[in-house]
Amino acid sequence: MSTLVPVKNVKRYRDRHGKWRCYHRPTGRPILSEFGSEEFFAELRALNGAVEAKPKAARGTLKAVMDEYKRSLAFADLAMASRAQYEKYFQVAKPLHDVPIRAIDAAALAVMRDKIALKRGRRTANLTLAVISILFGFAIERKHATVNPAMAVKRAKRDKTKPAANRPWTLEERRAVLEAAPIHIRVPVALCMFTGMRKRDALTVTKAAIQGSRIETSKTGEEVFVLIHPDLAAILASVPEHKAPTIAATTRGQPWTSTGFDSVWDRFKRGLEAEGKVGPGLTLHGLRHTVGGLLAQAGCDLDTIRRVLGQRTLQMAQLYSERAKKEAATQEALGRLDPLQNGRKQGEKKTAVSNLGKDSV
Repeated sequence: MSTLVPVKNVKRYRDRHGKWRCYHRPTGRPILSEFGSEEFFAELRALNGAVEAKPKAARGTLKAVMDEYKRSLAFADLAMASRAQYEKYFQVAKPLHDVPIRAIDAAALAVMRDKIALKRGRRTANLTLAVISILFGFAIERKHATVNPAMAVKRAKRDKTKPAANRPWTLEERRAVLEAAPIHIRVPVALCMFTGMRKRDALTVTKAAIQGSRIETSKTGEEVFVLIHPDLAAILASVPEHKAPTIAATTRGQPWTSTGFDSVWDRFKRGLEAEGKVGPGLTLHGLRHTVGGLLAQAGCDLDTIRRVLGQRTLQMAQLYSERAKKEAATQEALGRLDPLQNGRKQGEKKTAVSNLGKDSV
């Protein structure tokens, strides 16, 4: 009978798919090599060495609180991808690392926000503020701080001269992508298109999640039960048999990695853009906006939309609903418009344009 021996500075656990994973406790970084292998211990030594080489942060500084937070249960409970994202934004806030946390106020964070927004963009600035706000919440619990100044700092507004990120897909784009995509791309796209899944969920949802005529999974910690649309069922039925535990798989029958799929998807999408079949700015996350908008157009209430998309709050569902109402109201209003008072309405105008096109051929 074999005995598992704990390894210092290593946390080993099973992920939601039952696969064993490890991460380095002091840094929060994942250890990718097989547990117990020579490569594993080489990776561990490198991570331990990196920690030992770094001077210890002065007590009471923002960096010291970050280090304590990364050793906490709250950080350990985060998904591997989330911990990596937190590390990224902790590094973005490096100019404040050596500042005593009690000396950091809203003005200092506002200056940091503006500098990050100019250098790295508004989204990075806002996400850094969000992570710093979480860190201050932890600091208050541990009595390192008494207030959370990040709560008083406004988020950087989106540049309205630039197109909105993750725009909804048009009907023509949805049809064009499904028609042109090879099966290894079509499956994750279809999962997003017919269920509103995030890209990460579409790539990692397992075959075991298919329960009869529905997919049972969880998004952001919320259980979701999605009926399998007949069009999605037809696509899933056409998938060649593969050994991956996930529904979606590469051409080699292996689970997708996020970066691997991004590379293949971007190349495929650029080809469709060059052919004029899709417009610029097409993203898989835009399909969540598409599904939310279609549900709102179908008359679903905000709470239903929230539950379908696995969202904890009504904020995004409200956005989809408002967009659908705006579109419907605009179409209905313009249908009554007759600027020249000649009795021609919007529908008759389309006929006239169509006839003009025929005459010009």
